[in-house]
Amino acid sequence: MSLKSKKILGISITTSSKKEILEFLNKGLENTEKNGQKIRLIVTPNPEQVVLARTNSHFADILNRADVAIPDGIGLVWGSRILYPESHLKRITGIEFMEDLVKLAAKERIPIGLIGGRGGVAVQALECLRQKYPRVLGWAMEPGEISDNGYKDYNFYNIYKKIEETRTQIVFVGLGAPKQEYFMHELRIKIYELGIKTPIVFMSVGGAFDEISGRLPMTPKFIERYGLKWLWRLILEPWRWKRQLALFEFIFLVFKEKLRYDKKV
Repeated sequence: MSLKSKKILGISITTSSKKEILEFLNKGLENTEKNGQKIRLIVTPNPEQVVLARTNSHFADILNRADVAIPDGIGLVWGSRILYPESHLKRITGIEFMEDLVKLAAKERIPIGLIGGRGGVAVQALECLRQKYPRVLGWAMEPGEISDNGYKDYNFYNIYKKIEETRTQIVFVGLGAPKQEYFMHELRIKIYELGIKTPIVFMSVGGAFDEISGRLPMTPKFIERYGLKWLWRLILEPWRWKRQLALFEFIFLVFKEKLRYDKKV
């Protein structure tokens, strides 16, 4: 089974339905000799990340090599419809998809891991998930301080052993972009080198642990429906205003790309 995708400003975005993506991942988690060990990466691009990737080739390469890139941002849905008029892309939020995977893990008794956050937020998030899904198995940990350029020197062995000993198959990484994507990329390389046998899914989840744990209020449904989560987060965290400027750059770049394409046609 393969997933469909389209590129938006050079970044590949998965356009398959959420149901198809979940079926793809569930099939990959089946531990059989036929499909062997496979590590799948799920990234959650939004307009800010797409803009960053234009000047960061390493980040762009990781996003484009991911097995799944869910459209986490109403801007990507809008951009898709501008660039591809026939597009029916629907937004899939990172926290929504994370919970879908947790439901799957609870049902199938697949151990999960939560890595990231500060001040015990990952542990709190796991406790909240256990209250909601009592059958879920898992662990949570903080990776410690990691510099943006320190991944190649980071000691992944303790995380590797934790995954191996608990036979964890789904790991959520919440370190913020692009740090979490770098982290998953390097951890996947290390796991391949050391040779865990079971299939694993890694997913970047940004600030999902803060919302799940209750440290940040959950985004109201009507705000999610109208694609205004970026505004909600800006109200809660005003220091993010500089990051939100990337949204306007994204809009400009989409129109620029559209004009360039129309001239070719």
